Amino acid sequence: MTDLPASGRALVMHPGASTLEVVDRPITPPGESEALVRIDACGVCGSDVFLQDGGFGDKLPVVPGHEAAGTVVAVGPDVDVAWVGRQVALYYIQSPASRWSETGRENLGPGILRMGVDVDGAFAEYVTRPVDTLVAIEPPLDPAVVAVATDALATPYHALTRVARLEAGETLAVIGLGGIGSNAVQIGKHLGARVVAVGRGEAKIAQARALGADITVQSAAGAADIVAEAGGQIDVVLQCVGENVAMDRLAIDIAGYGARVVFVGVAQEPFDVSATELIWRELALLGSRGFTRADITEVIDLVRSGALTTDHLTQHQRPLHEADAALDDLRNGRVLRTVLINPERTKDELAQ
Repeated sequence: MTDLPASGRALVMHPGASTLEVVDRPITPPGESEALVRIDACGVCGSDVFLQDGGFGDKLPVVPGHEAAGTVVAVGPDVDVAWVGRQVALYYIQSPASRWSETGRENLGPGILRMGVDVDGAFAEYVTRPVDTLVAIEPPLDPAVVAVATDALATPYHALTRVARLEAGETLAVIGLGGIGSNAVQIGKHLGARVVAVGRGEAKIAQARALGADITVQSAAGAADIVAEAGGQIDVVLQCVGENVAMDRLAIDIAGYGARVVFVGVAQEPFDVSATELIWRELALLGSRGFTRADITEVIDLVRSGALTTDHLTQHQRPLHEADAALDDLRNGRVLRTVLINPERTKDELAQ
């Protein structure tokens, strides 16, 4: 086995704390069915802000980070050594054997463990993961591109292909044009839909147009105006705004006959809906949870082919120790994503 570093830095999120604690943790060889991965890039996502705000419940302290790419540096005694040196995308869910995992739906079921929520994640220099949560990237790509593809692309891709089953020629409305919604726009266009982008802020509206939106509407316009702009019928609505029940309600209000309304943005507060609304229009209200390893593979292929872009997601990059600033940028809407880049080494460190 290759000599391992003695320790690696990690950033710990504590309950009630506005900043992350930098810790130096000893590195031990991976155990059976495990791999030690050097984290080369990790996206900072709205879910990390949600975690810091207590949205996942009593999960802190934990090292956040679930949108990551890295390089395998060591494997457990029962793992093929061919993994060592490979670039990998890290799948954030560790799933026990169940009817769900055995049928390719490893994002569902009891007993799953989420990296960066239930177990320590990738705001770190190294992380140990079950080898079956790693997706080999061959040939390698820019680590920042791989990192954001694992969530910012894979999440809306899963919602539109596996859950909504969006078809070419349908009209898709995307509510919320951040790190998930902006990519739902470009994925919807790739799938052949007519895309209505609903958001606020001129920069995000302009970004949606650049990613292929056919129609853009300010969310403040109201349901009737949005439907009118869409031409009277919306077949699929993807609600990507978190912690905003008004947008949950708007998603239902703009859905047309036989429409599928898919909730991706997480709000903890309930909203009212009557059975007659669902019956008269034969609406389907659906939830979409994350993504699967297959989704990661498919979106990586689409990036390679040029069908999808990540340029708008990877333009803001920071070293690991600037994770607090990255979270603040995201919380205040200054960026769609920041990617934390590793290994983190200053010029002074390199000179020593």
